[in-house]
This record gives sequence, C-alpha cells and structure tokens, in this order.
Amino acid sequence: MPEIRTAVDRLLVRCEAAWTPAVERHMADVGEAPDSWLPSAAGLLRGSWSEGGRDCAVAAVAVLEYALDVGERRDPRRPRWVLHLWLAERTLALRFDDHRLSDEVHHHLAAQTQGRRADDPVAVAATYPEEPSPRHFEPQRPSHPHAVRLAEGLPADDLVRPSLLARLAQSAFFRLESGDMTALENAARWADEAFTGVTADHPEAGLVSCATVHAALARFRDRPSDAQGVRLALRAGRSALRAVEHSRRHGTRPVDREAASAHLVFSLALTASVPLHPDQEVVDEAIAQLEAFRACAPPDDNGIYAGNMPGLLSARAVLTGSRADLRRSDELWAALQRDLPPDHPLLPHIADKRAACAELERMLTRLPISGTQLLKLVRPMLGQLLSGVRLPPVQMYVPPGRPGVRSPGPGPEEFAPFLGFPRAATADAAPGRPEGVTVAWPPGPPADAGPAKSPSAADLDGLPPEAAAVHGALLGAGVSDPRRLALAVDQLKKVLAGPLPDGQRGRVATVLVQMLASQFTFSEDFRHLEQAVRCGDEQLALLPATSARYVELLCAVEMHRHSYGAMHQDEATIARACDALAWAVGRMPETSASWLGCAIPYAHALASVSWMRRDVAGTQEAVRLVELSARRLEALPDQPGYSPESAQLREQLRPALATVAELVHRAHDEVTWHRYGDEEPVSWTAAADRALPPRARFANARMALGEAVERRDWTLATDAAAAALEVLPLVVSQALQRDDRQAVLRTALLGNRYPAPAGPRRGADLPDRLEGTSLARTACAVALAAGRTEQAAALLEQGRAVLMGQDLQARSDVSDLAAVHPRTAREFTTLASRVRETETGTPDGPVEATRIRQQHAVVEEWQQLLARIRELDGFGNFLLPPSAEQMRREAKEGPIVLVNIDRLRSDALVVTAEDIKLVPLEVTEGQLAHTARRFLSTVSMGVGESRARRREAAEAVFDTLEWLWDTVAEPVLEAAALTRPIPAGTPRGAVPRLWWSASGPLAHLPLHAAGHHRTTELGQGRSVLDRVASSYTPSIRALRHARQAAVAGGGAGPSLAVGRPTGADGAEGASAAEVAAMARTMSGLRIVQGADATVGRVLTELSSAAIVHFACHGLSDAEDPSRSHLELADGRLEVRDVARGHLPHARLAVLLACHTTRTDRLPDEAVHLTSAFQTAGYPQVVGALWEAPDLVSVRLTERLYRALRTYGGGLDVTDTARAVHGIVRELRARHAGSPGVWAPYVHTGR
Repeated sequence: MPEIRTAVDRLLVRCEAAWTPAVERHMADVGEAPDSWLPSAAGLLRGSWSEGGRDCAVAAVAVLEYALDVGERRDPRRPRWVLHLWLAERTLALRFDDHRLSDEVHHHLAAQTQGRRADDPVAVAATYPEEPSPRHFEPQRPSHPHAVRLAEGLPADDLVRPSLLARLAQSAFFRLESGDMTALENAARWADEAFTGVTADHPEAGLVSCATVHAALARFRDRPSDAQGVRLALRAGRSALRAVEHSRRHGTRPVDREAASAHLVFSLALTASVPLHPDQEVVDEAIAQLEAFRACAPPDDNGIYAGNMPGLLSARAVLTGSRADLRRSDELWAALQRDLPPDHPLLPHIADKRAACAELERMLTRLPISGTQLLKLVRPMLGQLLSGVRLPPVQMYVPPGRPGVRSPGPGPEEFAPFLGFPRAATADAAPGRPEGVTVAWPPGPPADAGPAKSPSAADLDGLPPEAAAVHGALLGAGVSDPRRLALAVDQLKKVLAGPLPDGQRGRVATVLVQMLASQFTFSEDFRHLEQAVRCGDEQLALLPATSARYVELLCAVEMHRHSYGAMHQDEATIARACDALAWAVGRMPETSASWLGCAIPYAHALASVSWMRRDVAGTQEAVRLVELSARRLEALPDQPGYSPESAQLREQLRPALATVAELVHRAHDEVTWHRYGDEEPVSWTAAADRALPPRARFANARMALGEAVERRDWTLATDAAAAALEVLPLVVSQALQRDDRQAVLRTALLGNRYPAPAGPRRGADLPDRLEGTSLARTACAVALAAGRTEQAAALLEQGRAVLMGQDLQARSDVSDLAAVHPRTAREFTTLASRVRETETGTPDGPVEATRIRQQHAVVEEWQQLLARIRELDGFGNFLLPPSAEQMRREAKEGPIVLVNIDRLRSDALVVTAEDIKLVPLEVTEGQLAHTARRFLSTVSMGVGESRARRREAAEAVFDTLEWLWDTVAEPVLEAAALTRPIPAGTPRGAVPRLWWSASGPLAHLPLHAAGHHRTTELGQGRSVLDRVASSYTPSIRALRHARQAAVAGGGAGPSLAVGRPTGADGAEGASAAEVAAMARTMSGLRIVQGADATVGRVLTELSSAAIVHFACHGLSDAEDPSRSHLELADGRLEVRDVARGHLPHARLAVLLACHTTRTDRLPDEAVHLTSAFQTAGYPQVVGALWEAPDLVSVRLTERLYRALRTYGGGLDVTDTARAVHGIVRELRARHAGSPGVWAPYVHTGR
C-alpha cells in the first residue's frame, strides 16, 4: 500500500471515520507523485461538501498533511497545499462542528512560517486566512499586499481563492467605512471575483455572498444610477440563503449565525432595490428577511433591526398609505435615538429620517390624491428613507460600541403569517450530536426545604485517615495514585455502608464523589464519571435537604453532572445540574466561601446550557455571577469567621474562578456574536495556577501552550511549556507504579485521547507512534521560535527521558556531596536504596495496601531530602536537569548534538564546551516519520527474499543514509567543526567523538551511519563514519550519570555471557558462535546458556558482572515499551526488570539482539533495553537498531573483545565507542554493497 494511503487510513482510524466509497473514489489516482496530491485533496474536499461528508474531509486533511510532511520545502505547490489544509480544517469545523484536528492543523500551519520571510507565499498562505478580523480605523496590515499577490496568482478554479478574495474584500470594506474611499473599487472587484468563483456547497459560500452584498451595495451608494450593483447584491443575497440551506442538509453544525447573516444581507439587497423598482412585494420580502434575521440573531443585535426596519415600514407606507406603518417606524427611530450615546454620529441622520417620516404622514393626511399619484409625488423620498447613510468617515453599518443597542419591541404582528415560522429565536438542531445520550437522573433538591443546619467540626471525623490523606493529595500538591485512590474509594464505601450522622455522611460522600470522578482522569472512561454522579445521588437521597453538608455534597455532584453532560453535549443533563446549583446558591450566605463554592460552578453550568440554547440573558447572568464572585472573593478576608481553612479555600477558588470566568465570557461572546471575542489575549499565567493541584496546573499550562501556538505568540508559548514541564515530575511521581507512570507520561507528553462517549479505544485515537506532538519537543521548538536557544536546550532536556531521569536519581554518584556533607550523603545512599526497593514486588490485598503507603511515604521523604540538599551551598541544581553551563561542561570530551524534531520546526542544538549552536534543519517531523517507516520495513526484510529484492532494499538503505547526511548530519558536523575525514593512521584514542541525542522519529534512524557510502563515493569522506566516532545518549543527564560510574575503565570484575538459541526452529544460530568468540578472547568468562539461562539466574549473575554479553532474541513491544524484552529459557527479561536493578560493578553491556535500542510508542522516553541497562548501572552499552545477519554479529563480537583486550588478558572498556566505530568501518569495507548489514550497531553511553 502506498505510504500516502497508509497515512490516510491512520488518520481515519484516529478520528473514527471510515474509508467510504467516496473516499476511495477520490483516492483512486493518488500516489507518491506530488502532482497527484492536490487534485486528490481538492476532490475529497468537494466530496465532503455534499455526499462524502466528514470522512472525505478527514481524508483531505491526511493527504495535505502528508504533502506538507513529505513534499519539498521549496515546491511551488506548497502554498496551495497549505491553503487547502486550512480549508479542510474549516470544513470540519464549519460544516461538521468537529474540532479534534484543529490543534494539529494549526501546528502544521505554524510550522510553515518557520525560517521563512513574511512575504514568502508559503508563510502568507499559513497566516493570512487566520488573521484577526479587520477593525475600523486600523492601518492596512503588512500582510495585505502579499495576500493580494497570493490570491491573484491562484488558478480561477482554486477552492481557496474565493475565501482569500472575500477576506480581502472585507478588509477593503472596513477601510471604506473608515473613510478611505479609494478602497471601494478593490472591495467591489475582489468580492465580484470571489462570488464568481464560489460554489453553493462551499463551506464559505455564505461568507463570500455576504461580502459581495456589502461591496455591491457600497458601490451602488457611491453610484446611485448604476443598477448593476443592486442586481449583483440580489444574486449574492439569494446565494447566501442557498448556502445556509445546503449546510443544513449536509452538515451537523448549527447554522443560526450564518442564517442570520444571510437573511440580513438579502434584506439589505432588497431594500436597495426598492427606490429603483418600487414594489410592495419586494418591500414585504425585505421586511420578512429582516424579521427572519431577528429570529436567528441575539436580542442584542447592535441595533441592526432597529436601524433598518423603520425605513422599510416607511417605504411600505409610501406604497400602501399605511399610517400604522409610519407610526411603528417613528417608534423604532425614537427608541434608537434614546438608546444611542448622545454623541453618536448616527443621531443627526436619524433625526432627518424622522422628519421625512413626519412629512410623509402629513402628505398622506392632507393630499386627497390617488395612490399612483402619491407614489409619483413621494418617490424621491424613498432614497432618503432607504439608502445607507452617507457619513464619512463612518458609514451606517458600523455597529455602536458594545454592548450595542437591543432592538426595541416585537416587529409588526401582521408579518408573522407571511413569514411562516415561529418568531422566537431558536438555534438550529445539530443532527450530528448524540440525541439519544440523555440520561435519566433522579429529581433535584426540594424547592421548599427549610433552613440548613450549621456544619460542625465533628462532621470531619467520619473520614478514614487514609482517605483523608488521598483527598488532601488530590486537592493540593500531592501525588494522585490510582492504586491509592482505589483503596481509599473502597474504605469510603465501607464507611458509608454503616450508620453515620448526617453531617459525617455528607462529608464522606462528598469526598467519595470527588475521588470517583478523579478516577476518570486516569482511565478516561466516562463510566467512572457517571458512577461518581450516581453514587452522589444515592447519598443525597439518604440525607435531609436541611442537613449541614447537603449543599456541599450537592455542589460536588452537580459539578460532575455538568461535566458529564458537557462531554456528551446533553442539554437536559446540564440543565438538571444548573437548576440544582441555582438552588444551592440561594441557600448559602452571600458573603461566605460556601457561596463562592456554589456560585462558581453554577455560573459555569449556566453559561453552558445558555450557550446550547443561544440564550443571551443566561450568559449575561453567568457573566454577572463571575464578576460578583470575583468581588466577593477579594472581600472574603474582611468577613466574620474568616479562618486559615477559609484562606486555603480562597486560594483554591481563585484559579478555578479565573478558568470559569474565561469560559463564561467565551460563551457570552459566542452567543452575542461578538466579532472579536475569540481574539482576546490568552489569560493564563503560571503564577495564577500555583494553588492548583499538579494535574490541573499541567493541563492549564498545556492548554495555554496550544492557544499560544495557534496565535503565534512564541514568548507565551515558551512560558506555558516551561510551566508544564516544571510540574511534570509531580504528575509523573515516583510514588506511582511504573506502569501508571508510563501511562500518565504518555498522555501528558502526547496529549489526551479524544473524548468518545462509547469509552476509550486502545491506541486507535492516540497520536501516531512515530509522530504526535511531544511536549518536550514542542517546548524546545517554541523557545527557538522565541529566540531563546539556551532555554530551548534546557526545556528539551527537562522533558525527555523523564522516567529514566527519575530512575537515575536513586542511582547517582554523590562523591561531591560526601566530600562536603558526609552525613547527608550517607542519608541519601540509605534512602536511595529504600526508593529502589519500593519499586519491586506486587503483592495483593492488605500487604499491597501497606506497600503502597510505604512507597508514598518513602518518596515523600525522598523529595524532602532532595529539597534540603538543594538548599546547601553549591548544590542548588542537585539531580536536576542540567543547566546550559552544565551542558557545555559535559561537551568537553566532544560535541553533544540535541536533535529536536517537532511538527512546528526541526533543529539541531550543537552543544560544545564554548556555546550552544543552533542549526535549523530543512526536514519535517512527518517526513522523518515516513522515512523511518519505510527504512525499518526495508531493514527488517527476511533472509529468504530474492536477490533482486535484497538489491532493491540495499538501494533504499543507501538512499536513506544519503538523505540523512544531506539534511541532518552534514549541517551538524559543519557546525561542530568536524569538516574533514579522519586521517589514515590516526590512533584509536585520537579519533574525535560526538554524542547524538535524537528525538521523535529520528530516534529510529541510524544517524551514526548517515552518509554517502556507495563504492564510488567512499573516498570523498562524506559520511559520519569518516569524520567522527558516534555515540548515543537518551539525554545529557543520562550521559552525565554514565560518566559518574564508579568503575570507568579496566580492572577486576567478572564477565558474563548469556546465550539462547537464535536460529529457526530452535537452532543455535549465532548465539553459540558469539559465546565461543567471547571465550576465545577473555579468561574467567562465566557462561549461562541454554536451559540454565533463566530470568532469575541471569538477574542474580548480573549483580556481580562487570561485562555482560547477551546472545539471544530481543523484541520491542510497540504498545508497552517497558515490556520490551530479551527471551530467556523460562520467560522474558523485561525492561522493567533490568531497570529496577542497581549494579555498582557494571562497566559494559553488549546486546546484539534485534530491537534492543528501539521504542515505538515513546521514542523521547528511551524506554528500551539499552536504556534499561544504562539505568541499572552500565555506563556503556553496545546494541543494535535492527536485526543483522548472524555471521556479522559473530564477527563484531570477536573483533570487539579483541580490540578491548589488554596485555594482561583483561578488558579495558574505556575506548569502547571508538572500538565499535573502527569495527563498523571494517564491516562497511567488507560488505560495501549491503549497508543494512553493518549500519545497525550503535554505542550508547560515556
């Protein structure tokens, strides 16, 4: 299957979409040729607008992301790929209300701006469509001329061209309304071209049509004798209505806003036509369209209805002689005059129109002439009554300042039958929402409950100590452990099963509800959230509504009921929660912290349900509540009875209120159609979140990072990423079981699963194994975009290999500490041993509960000890990720290259003893992922393949190694001043060294082997092998740990060889030959092989082995990297088994089994066998990226140990990296035509 089809299939699975016949039809001709990508994507987009639906739109995103990932950076088609990707995301959002790919697409778009000038067509394509809406009186934006060139250079049938032209027309129209009359011609021309090129099914057909109406009417107002503008406006107005109807039929998103705009512009077009062709039917239709606008629009419509309806009523009075219309017209004008500010520029013109209406009424009263004669007499007045007010520098369509002018009163009732639909403002139903999700809940609290009793301190006595500790951890800075949480839940359920005073029952039940809801954050299973609400409802039924803790429990239950309803878009559930919270607010003293605890979730729920109902009054009340809550929160210390507990609650409520306030204001802006509401600055600050639990702080910071990337605010994005990484160790605490730490880390670094009411699907909705935005990589990328190179390196180091870094803490050398503070060093050593011990053993029942408590206690003591050590002079950075200065210090033995591959940008940070050099790389994350997939598929080809197939595979490997050299390795070596080949005859100890620390998909590719290795090019020295001896390190912290190993070079210590058959059908394969090669080169070798090579025996032998060699099969587990393993006689030796060990005598591990240095799911975490042996204490590991032929592994084994052997018969492993480098060069010369044979072998460590 072509790679592009695989990419489409992966994204369809992630988004729970299907490969439908429509998708297949538009994918039929797509292939690896770049010229096939845009036609396929355009076909998919057109299909998504009609019969193909959402599946085609998702497939279009996949095709275009593939194009941007794999296509050449300078491909002239790239601007159109970018524009069509933007349109695909707009299609999903506008047509299907699907935003799950929005962040990913915005990340892709932001990536197109990196390393490009502002006038680069690719950068313009990535930024201009997403620019904020134009504003009056602002100067022309610098991007405008570049956008004009881009739009006018697109083919006439390009799908995005109408959208760009419409935005240019809008911008010109705003300048026109601000007094720049020279903008009229451009506004009209661009709108006309956009309207000509758009189709009725286009997701922005309504926008284009509306822009065309405004531009056409502006031209007509400037040239009243030119009826062409009115005719164009009428066509565009009808087109806007057709576009809305098409969206209703083929989409799943409410279109009330688009419908209101369409009705309005068509009414304006009809109004403009009346002076040219006075006709009562036209006026009636214009009135009907304006009434339809009012039915869809919010009540506060900025005076649009009030500003346009009087003129239409006056015009109808001219045509019919209706004095009732004239009176209603005058009432509307008068109401508008009263509501506008005294200095508003429209007031004089409203006065003129009222005078015209009065004159018309006098004529109707005094002149005894027929209707035809009257029309002839007053016809000149129609233009004055209906035309747009000429008011330079502001035209009539400039809305009054917020909050605007609410249109007064209902429209004429006689229009209701003519309109044919209800007058009440209603939101369109969304067919794609889960209509059947509504859950049956018990009734809410009794409305007539008496006064509540006062809470008592004794109410807290019913909480078991263990549950109290876990609850405190959830609310504060403690560790959220799912094992401990489950134990506490069981305890609380047992307590509630027995008799309890009402106050204690309410308190215990409240804590239980919060803990059950917390389980959802670990499982992402909605059933846990529903279980929390059901449990709370059961306990509420057992309590009288007047009991002291009833309201406290009620608020906890309803807050989670609201969350459950919001996740399912279930209006009835949210309304149920909202009503109960309103009841609770009414029962709390208004100046108390308890009132705030009810009012804040009530405001949130009220905003949610009002948003769904498009209820402006509801969102206004929610805004009032959060503003009142803010004032009362600040005044809380002045209230009687303010206590330390109140102070703590106040600090917890402050960030919660800030979050809810932002959500409430967004809902209000959405419901009131505030044009610039989504352009408000991101309100997040790290300081404001300090009082929140670690998980909440992390989530808020990560959300702020996403918003900042979307807005290209790189400084804010860097600050948010730094805050998230700062709290990450608390989220992924060592108090958690390793499996839980790995699961939490995967979610934290790669992002949450997409919510799905049916429950989580294992892996299908997670980011791709080789792609997916990693927090550490994104943090580095945004810091580089902000110009903070040293901070970028620090953030990358801080967020990578987190699990390994935690493991290394308890295995670190503390000789520096011991020299100054020997007692503290002894305490560290003792406690570190206890930390390691807590990670072993998984008993059940009471013993397990005891072990969990001990583990948490030990880790808490451990963190306190580290904090004390960091307060000592000279130890402020003890066991923390290295600073920029410490990184440079580690680079004294050779450059360390941090290669950061992120969707936003790709860079290498070359750390030398002098500085940290930034090397931008012209590769993309997706490009590397596709390359890695193809490469790994090629090198894993079986031995039974034909000679032609093997030759083809060799060519593919050559191509990949050459591409790696051209795009990554050569620019890095140039920056590191490694520009010349190693001279012939250079002593092994003089060969220069370099350490690679790769991230993302690059971790799967052999950087050490990058270069031009074909026989005809070997003499040119254009390869890494020819210039430097390469090593790998998961992080600089891991390298520093390896260099601190107690045993560095040669000396005493036994060697161990572990052998298991590696051939087919149980044959020995290379295993026996490797062990024999070791035995020939060293004395005192301990050999454990065959049936003796059990997991227990090997772990025991490892405790005293200085050098260990494994000659057996190894496998990488893609789903759970910590279960990657070596296959032994009685089972698996897993990553976790090795990582738990502490081997102070270890010097070198050789793992030539396949996949020992690979991890698919968490490449930035280095969770594989090589890193496990490093963690356990081996400062150097020789491994393989993929399986190599048996004979080659045997040869490398024999040559390696001969190279390390000393004259006394022992081994000196100091120069293992250079020894491996020399052997691989020999293998390259021996197998020149088969790079897959010699390239897999790598050295990791010191």
